[in-house]
Amino acid sequence: MNESRRIDTERIKKVAQGVGDLPTLPTVVSKMIGMIDDRNTSADTLARLISTDAALTARLLKRANASYYGYQREISTVNMAIAVMGFGAVKDMGLWLSVFDTFKGAGPAATGIDPVKFWEHSAACGVAARMLSKSYASRYAGEAFVAGLLHDMGKMMLNRYFGAELVEVLKTAQTEDYDLDRAESEILGVGHGYVGAWLAENWNLPPIICDAVKYHHAPWEAKVEPAFVATVTVADKLCHITKIGDSGRKVCPKYDERLWQIFDSADIPVDESDMERLRADFLAEYRGSEAYSMTVNEI
Repeated sequence: MNESRRIDTERIKKVAQGVGDLPTLPTVVSKMIGMIDDRNTSADTLARLISTDAALTARLLKRANASYYGYQREISTVNMAIAVMGFGAVKDMGLWLSVFDTFKGAGPAATGIDPVKFWEHSAACGVAARMLSKSYASRYAGEAFVAGLLHDMGKMMLNRYFGAELVEVLKTAQTEDYDLDRAESEILGVGHGYVGAWLAENWNLPPIICDAVKYHHAPWEAKVEPAFVATVTVADKLCHITKIGDSGRKVCPKYDERLWQIFDSADIPVDESDMERLRADFLAEYRGSEAYSMTVNEI
């Protein structure tokens, strides 16, 4: 690969850290993420927060009144919606819709990345990461959904601000027998994980989520809870092998023995031989999730 093809990595970093028309994380989402670890968060607290966002409230009530839930009365308040849909489903929906809306203007024209399919992949990864975390790192189940949802957001930032360069990355990854990560390194000088982490840090997201976004393709390099990051890595692989959504990556990331060594070091009983079982468990979990319902019915 010709070194002259590489663009200025510092320019990407400056954009991700706040130079230019950078998308900001909605206040409601920031506060919802802050609620994840707070066991004192009640349905009333969540309802009051969501009610401060008129657009999100309207979409929530639309979902709650859908025939999918089979409720006989009209649902007219956020509190009623939480009662019908459940606390977790409402929180997940708020996060997913708000993040989707944040990047909605990126559009598929330049790179061919379909934003709807992209966020379908992202939401599914959140579901898979939470499922795995409940089994293997239960204290981080809430963070796992957020980390899975946001793991590839660096690609959306590149799509918005560096579309031409991302087109070159995607073409190279398909036509020159390069995988996506190698093409990113040689053309951009940096992987989408780092770009997403710069954005996550700019949004003041918790370090464990920033680390998962940065290292989801190399969890052995993680600085904060490598086993947690590794669950996001496995979640991403599950979404690729089940072909849910489209992250722009045409070939499933390869397994690396260091991934399973992380689990072994943390005394977590999971390895490559478990993938088929985890795949079946994930499909059942995803099809029963609010994330699945939203991708089918909402956008």
